[in-house]
Amino acid sequence: MDQLLKNLVRYLSEVTGLAVIAKPMNSDNLPYFLVRQYALYQLTIGGTPFTAAFLQEEADFKPAQFLKHMRKVPSVKVNELCIVAQSLPTYVRKRLIEKGISFVIPSVQMYLPALGMDLRSRAVRQKPLTVDRFSPATQVVLICWLLGRIEGDVTPLELSKRLEYSAMTMSRAVDELEVSKVAYVERSGRERRVSFAGDRQAIWAEVWPRMRNPVSRVVRIFENKLPRENAVPAGITALSLRTLLNEPVCPEYAISRDTWKAMDKAGVDIIPVEEPGTCLLQVWCYAPKHLQVDEGVDPFSLFLSLQGTNDERIEMALEDMMGQLI
Repeated sequence: MDQLLKNLVRYLSEVTGLAVIAKPMNSDNLPYFLVRQYALYQLTIGGTPFTAAFLQEEADFKPAQFLKHMRKVPSVKVNELCIVAQSLPTYVRKRLIEKGISFVIPSVQMYLPALGMDLRSRAVRQKPLTVDRFSPATQVVLICWLLGRIEGDVTPLELSKRLEYSAMTMSRAVDELEVSKVAYVERSGRERRVSFAGDRQAIWAEVWPRMRNPVSRVVRIFENKLPRENAVPAGITALSLRTLLNEPVCPEYAISRDTWKAMDKAGVDIIPVEEPGTCLLQVWCYAPKHLQVDEGVDPFSLFLSLQGTNDERIEMALEDMMGQLI
């Protein structure tokens, strides 16, 4: 984040020749989901004000959803918004230009209609300099390898077909793996092949502090409304399947964001309090079904989803599960 801010100020200063000032905005009163996705800054370029939104989760960015989110922030003027990212797919940039939304990808492209500037660079796509937290797609690749589902070396295209992500997303995942030094990348012409460096125990010890809790939201619904074909036992329910821990009174399941969007669009009822016949539904930032192991979610994601639980029984069960796994 700090590096991206420095790159932004340097790039804008060099290209425009104007004074550039960026100051963080107060986010104390913003909803958590906004703070998680965007870092907001007051950006001034030669006296012209912008609200710069630094994308924290580039892989999940959608222009229409972004505008909907920003309209919920009273201090933000939509016509002054400027998106800042390390990279954005070409089709997303096109949508932003169609909507007249300013954006800057340092050293790659700058679209600032308020300043009459639309500059594209032929520079090679920049790799991340460091990775503080893996993207959801990179995390899926890592977990697949830890589960033994990726053997030998593979290309981003092969990963995209196997894991149902775009080739560009898998290419970024390979960038993250390479810069994190948990994988080797060999090049032959334009093709890249990635293989992991080390055994499972060493890789897990290296990567899990930079992995994310896959749960982005938890809701309660009636269990008979559960989409069984896309839902996987999760949380304490899944942990009880792998250890001696007792099953919870209220069962827990996990689904992907896309599945939840379809349920929400269909008008599924969210139950605000515990009632007979209800279950807890975790909405994950990646599809738990793709990583399912036996009857429940994969053990690595399960471990990450239950980190920080102040319950000695759960902590002991997690230790037991991971001790058998790694």
